[in-house]
Amino acid sequence: MKKILTFVLLASVVMSLTGCGGTDTATDTTTPQSGSGSNALTKVLTSGQNVVQTSVPLVAGDAMGTWKELGLEVEKTSYVSGPPQLEANPSGDWNIGWIGATAAITGILKYDMNVIGLSGYDYSNVAFAREDSDIVKAGDKGVAGTLGTAEEWRGKKIIVGVGTVNYADLMLTLKELGLSANDVTIINMDISTGMQAFLSGSGDIWFGSSTYAIQVAAKPGYKTIHTMQGMDAGMAGNIIANRDYLSKNEDAVVKYLEGSIEVLLWLNDENNANQAADWFVQGMKQDFGVEMTKIDALDNIKQTGFKDLKFYESLCEEGSDGLTGLQREFKKFYEYHVIIGSQKEENMQKVLDAVDCTYLKKAIELYKKDHNIS
Repeated sequence: MKKILTFVLLASVVMSLTGCGGTDTATDTTTPQSGSGSNALTKVLTSGQNVVQTSVPLVAGDAMGTWKELGLEVEKTSYVSGPPQLEANPSGDWNIGWIGATAAITGILKYDMNVIGLSGYDYSNVAFAREDSDIVKAGDKGVAGTLGTAEEWRGKKIIVGVGTVNYADLMLTLKELGLSANDVTIINMDISTGMQAFLSGSGDIWFGSSTYAIQVAAKPGYKTIHTMQGMDAGMAGNIIANRDYLSKNEDAVVKYLEGSIEVLLWLNDENNANQAADWFVQGMKQDFGVEMTKIDALDNIKQTGFKDLKFYESLCEEGSDGLTGLQREFKKFYEYHVIIGSQKEENMQKVLDAVDCTYLKKAIELYKKDHNIS
């Protein structure tokens, strides 16, 4: 399911907001112009998902007019997970996407994508069981971030979206327990459908995140049995784009990333958490029909680690290993997937070659110039 939201709003609306094989359809990746003359805006089709780091920056950038001030008309398409988001790219539904690390890897290997930036780090991935589960009764047995042992987890029916960060989380959890996917039954469902199925009595364990996890946590009879943060394995949201689009639209991409940096730095300021929470509530309602409270939204914001300018500058610096900071971060994400067996070590170089800091470096230079930062 998706909804398309145009990121060009009337000033009055802005004021009121204070408070993942796809098809082979040929697509023209040259950026179109909107309007005429010197005031013409460059259209950029962007996409996001339903967690803080891949949704709130898009809503915030719209509400603050960030990209419009840089001469861009940004249109957003929202998706419930990475696989359908990637499948929609070849037909031209979007140019630049905000997406989880697992799907970003798939984008590189199957859709000729490049990673060009990072969003916030997600620490909201969790797993639930019913309170009468033997895993809950076993309690903390010393497995990092996880209740129970291999004995209790073996044979469980686990609901999770295959190909998502939640799936990577499950595989890491099983590895920590000394188990593999063959030791459990995996039921593949997207996060929304999976949550409803779990609440209706299906499965023994559900892996989820963000507002969906908060909804389950608020209901009686369910207990958190695992957190990704407890394993110190948070992964960032990624900004990706097709290689062909990047080669033809450098100016638009650099401007888009300049705006993205401005928004991400704004989100890193804890004083803006309340407004960010309001926008998260708005985005979840408009894009996904999900009602959430301000308190729940704030909890989600606090479980997302946004970064400062120094961090983004470090992403573009090359180390003694010959890798940029951005490549080094994404290498860490990829290594998680190699460890859990969902990716192969032999593809590492191909993946790293597709992590490109060229555009981000230029965007940072523009940002610093526009804000008089030496």
